[in-house]
Amino acid sequence: MSMRKVVLKATTDASGDATVNHVSNVLGKLYAILYKPGTIATGATITVTCQGVFAKPLLAKATAGTTDTMYYPRDIPHAVTDGAALTATAGGDRVLPLINGVPRLVVASGGNVTTGQVILYYED
Repeated sequence: MSMRKVVLKATTDASGDATVNHVSNVLGKLYAILYKPGTIATGATITVTCQGVFAKPLLAKATAGTTDTMYYPRDIPHAVTDGAALTATAGGDRVLPLINGVPRLVVASGGNVTTGQVILYYED
């Protein structure tokens, strides 16, 4: 496997909102998301999802701040026998989220015409 990245650059409108979709489908295991706020307001909410074949949330962060921050989203696995979610109490039984679709960044309350980006690092 090799590490790849998807860059989603956003420019908010006058109301402080932006939605950015990647240009194509991505299939892989998400390793990390780097948030680079640029000029986006500290009180912004960022939401990163995967749309399409398998739609799912990857990261939601209210009051995202103005500092470059790395996030490591993880999923809780399920038992093969009955589909029950495993406990994840120790944090060690988390798995890399599967992404299969078009990555999307949504910014809310980001300020009037500001710019920022997220970079998704994934294994293919």
